[in-house]
Amino acid sequence: HFSINNATYLPTHSIHPIQITTMGATPPEEIAKQHKDAVALMDAGMECATRINHGEVPLYWKERPTCPNPVVTEGGTDDKTNANGANNSPLNGTRNNIATSSSNASSPAENGSSDPSVEVNVTYPDWCISSRGQVDVSPIVALISEGVDDPAPPPPSPASKPRNGTKPKTNGKSPTKPPSFSPTNLWNEQNATQNNVRITRPSHDAWGIKKIILVFSDDFLHTIYTLPWYQPSPTDPDSIGSKLHLAIQPILQTLQIRQEQVVRCLLAGLPPGVTIPIHHDTGEWVKHTHRVHVPIIVPDPSKVLFRCGPTEQSMERIDCTPGHVFEMNNQAKHAVTNGHEKEFRVHLILDYVNEEFFEKRKKPVTTRVNLSPGEVLTQTRRSIDRAIEAGTRPQPSFLILGAQKSGTTSLYEYLNQHPWVIRPKRRETHCLDWRWDETLKSTEERRKHCLSFYYA
Repeated sequence: HFSINNATYLPTHSIHPIQITTMGATPPEEIAKQHKDAVALMDAGMECATRINHGEVPLYWKERPTCPNPVVTEGGTDDKTNANGANNSPLNGTRNNIATSSSNASSPAENGSSDPSVEVNVTYPDWCISSRGQVDVSPIVALISEGVDDPAPPPPSPASKPRNGTKPKTNGKSPTKPPSFSPTNLWNEQNATQNNVRITRPSHDAWGIKKIILVFSDDFLHTIYTLPWYQPSPTDPDSIGSKLHLAIQPILQTLQIRQEQVVRCLLAGLPPGVTIPIHHDTGEWVKHTHRVHVPIIVPDPSKVLFRCGPTEQSMERIDCTPGHVFEMNNQAKHAVTNGHEKEFRVHLILDYVNEEFFEKRKKPVTTRVNLSPGEVLTQTRRSIDRAIEAGTRPQPSFLILGAQKSGTTSLYEYLNQHPWVIRPKRRETHCLDWRWDETLKSTEERRKHCLSFYYA
C-alpha cells in the first residue's frame, strides 16, 4: 500500500462495498487535480506492474463496467472517483464469483430503493491487464514520425462543420486558400481530410489528441470502415496504405488474430502535459471487443503514467515501453498522463472481435466498406454515415404533431434517448406551416422540401 495526497492505492481484488451514483463528464478542475496527482505518482517512482500474459480478457468480464460511477467505501471513508458514463449496474467479475456472489451485488431497483446512492458489494475481476507480447515497431515509427510533435489544430466549431458533404458558408468572402502540407505527414488534418478520411473523436479532439485513423466502426458494429491509409495497393507496394498495413501485421500475428477481426485501429498522439482522466469506455461495441494498446513513440516511458484497474484505488501502472503489446479491460477504470514537456506520446489502439462474432450475429449483418480518399462522413455519437449515400436511407418514420403545452417536447426528448432514433436538424421544423414553400408545385419538390429538415 502507498498513498499520495491522502489517497490510498490498494493493488487488491477483494470485495469492496461501493455506492452507485450518477456522474457526468469530468470537470476541468478535477482533470487538473488528477494530472497533478499523476505527476506526483511518477515523481514518487510508482513501479509498473509485472508483465504477465493472461491471454485474452474474457468478454463476459466486459458486459458492464467493473465499478460504474462509484464512491468506494474504505473503512467508512468515501473517495470520489471520476468516471465518465452513467451505467448503474454493478459487476461480479469472475465466472466463479458470478455464481457465488450474486446475492451481494444488486442494483438500487433490485434493492427496492429509489435512492440513487445505494451500497452494494462487488467482486472485481482477477486482473485487468494482459501482456500479450513484444514487437518491433520501428517500421511504424518510420512512417509516422514526421509532424508527430506538431500541435493539433483546434477542433472546429459546430457552425463551421459541413453536414452531409455540403461546403461551409463563407459569408460572401472568398475562401482562404489552405496552407500546403507534406503528403507524408500523416498527422496533418488537411492531409487526412484530402487523402484519407476525416473522422472526429469529440472528447479526444477537445483535449488536443492527434489521430491517424485506419479502421473505424459505428457504435453498434453494423459497419466497419477501412480508411485509405490502411488499404494495401495491389500495384503499389510503396503506397501509404501498403506500408502501414504491412507494418502493423506483426502486431496481429502476436495477438494471433486475422485482419478481418479488427473493427477499430488508430494511432493516437497524446500531447505533452495532458491527462485523460479516470474513466471507463462506453458504447455497445465495448462488450464485444478486445482492446489492445501498443506504445509506438514514447521518448521516456518513465514520463508516461498509464494505469488500469477495477477501481480508482486499485489501478496499476502499465509498462509503456515501445512495442509492448498489452490488452486491457476498458470496462475497468483507466487513465493516462503524458508528463513530457515537449514530446507527444503515441500509441496504436486496436479493437478486435472474436472469430465467431460475425457468425453468431445474424441480424443485423455487419458490412465492411473501403472508403475512398477525401470522402465525407456524417457522424453522431452512435452512428457514421457516408455523405455520398445521403438520401438513400429510410425517410422519417413519424412526425409528432401537438398543441401547445400538450407534452410534445417531453415526448420528443424521451424518444430521442433511444440510440436508434435520429433527431431532425431542428426540434420544431414547421416544415408544413411557417416554413412551407408555396411555390413548390410537384409532390417530389414538396417531399424534398420536408426531408431537408431531416438527416434523411
